[in-house]
Amino acid sequence: MSTLFPIVLLFAAPTASDRAVDPVDIAAPEPTPTPAPATETPAPTPAPDGTIDPFATPTVQPQPYTAPPPPPPKPAHTFVDRPIRWRVDVFGGVGGELHRDPAWRAFDRDRKLVTLNVGVRADFRLASGRLFLGGGLAFRRSASTGDIHDALQTSLLVHDPLAFLRLSVVATEGLDAFVQAGGGPSIIHAEFSRADQRSIAAMVDGLAGVALYLPRRWLPRRGSSRFTAGLELSAGYTYRSSVDIRPNYLTDDDPIETSSASFGDVAIRGFAWRFGLFIRFM
Repeated sequence: MSTLFPIVLLFAAPTASDRAVDPVDIAAPEPTPTPAPATETPAPTPAPDGTIDPFATPTVQPQPYTAPPPPPPKPAHTFVDRPIRWRVDVFGGVGGELHRDPAWRAFDRDRKLVTLNVGVRADFRLASGRLFLGGGLAFRRSASTGDIHDALQTSLLVHDPLAFLRLSVVATEGLDAFVQAGGGPSIIHAEFSRADQRSIAAMVDGLAGVALYLPRRWLPRRGSSRFTAGLELSAGYTYRSSVDIRPNYLTDDDPIETSSASFGDVAIRGFAWRFGLFIRFM
């Protein structure tokens, strides 16, 4: 009996080929993985001791923004402070003279005579100091009109070409003090109603004053500037020798010679002042 039981079990157990296929046992085919796009893997960061850990996650440090360098600055133009050795002035201005001779009233009831003057001058520095010595040429013109007892009309025209010497002291840059002395012939043309006269008198002139001008540091080229401009004011005395008034009468063609008597002399001299503008080249 014991031998028959195992044999029955042997025939009762199904074999592998006799078993039905369970659909659960059939596994679905695995999908083929799609390869990932290749990416650039950053290189691992070395350790402080120089070794590289292949399993370490590399770190990528963000790069800071660097602005482009600014363009190099333009070199500043420097001007050389050039010392002044010589100066040339072109000037012009107005002035006046105050005549005290009572005979002047025959030509003008106002004792003041207005003058116009133009000229050029030059000077040079003495021994690298503050003194400048030089001279120049000038031309002055003045005119007046009057009458004698409201009956005889008169006019007087004076031309003064003169040469002068000038000494200037540079008190500071932009301010000069000066003295000036000169002289020359004074050409005097006197006219009456029907008579005129031309005379030449000696003239001597002396002035002292100040000149104000733009310092070089105020000009565009500063120490290298070669020109400036300014004004000057001066006062002094103008002396002319006395003029004998003896006019020649204007007559028609007449064989009879005529002459005139002397009216006396007049002194055209007195206190003088000048105000003018100048352009200076250095």
